[in-house]
Amino acid sequence: MLTSQRPAEPRTDGTFFSPNSSKLYAYWHSLALRRGGVPLKDDFDPAEIPGLLPHIFIVEKEAGTGRFFFRLSGTAIRETMGVENTGRYLDELLDGDDLKNVAGMFEEVMAQGTCIRSIEGLTYSDRSYFRVEIVRLPLALPDGETRLVLGCLSRIENDCRPNQVAGAVKDKDLIQIDNDVLPRKSF
Repeated sequence: MLTSQRPAEPRTDGTFFSPNSSKLYAYWHSLALRRGGVPLKDDFDPAEIPGLLPHIFIVEKEAGTGRFFFRLSGTAIRETMGVENTGRYLDELLDGDDLKNVAGMFEEVMAQGTCIRSIEGLTYSDRSYFRVEIVRLPLALPDGETRLVLGCLSRIENDCRPNQVAGAVKDKDLIQIDNDVLPRKSF
């Protein structure tokens, strides 16, 4: 766990706040069970979860630079964040502690083959504020190397303010989801 974050309180009504998060995790988990470990990128079929696509992102850690690149970021994420992430690097979108914390979660997901859910408060320049639930799940390349993160971002609180612009990430609560499928490097 990252030292700048505190564990989220356990929930008695389930792990996830958002049905989108729950559905993506269930889909990913079914792939992991079939694979016997971290699913391959090629196991992921967007046609199987069409209703989730606006909330989905895929991040790849570049082998040469170690930078995180958004290969895909859905339209609901763009609307929520106020910026298009697809085709951009994480370090172009965040800096300082926000960059360090988010990159740290991506690193942990890939290195440990674990799933991480965070609840994050977003503050916008117009001083509006709301919370999002973000789930990060590992995906492996065909050679078995885990360099991809499949994720889902969903608003869990709506402040009903139009025309929001990108702001800082605050108040992260982090839980690690224990998987009953152990990560494997080879398949």
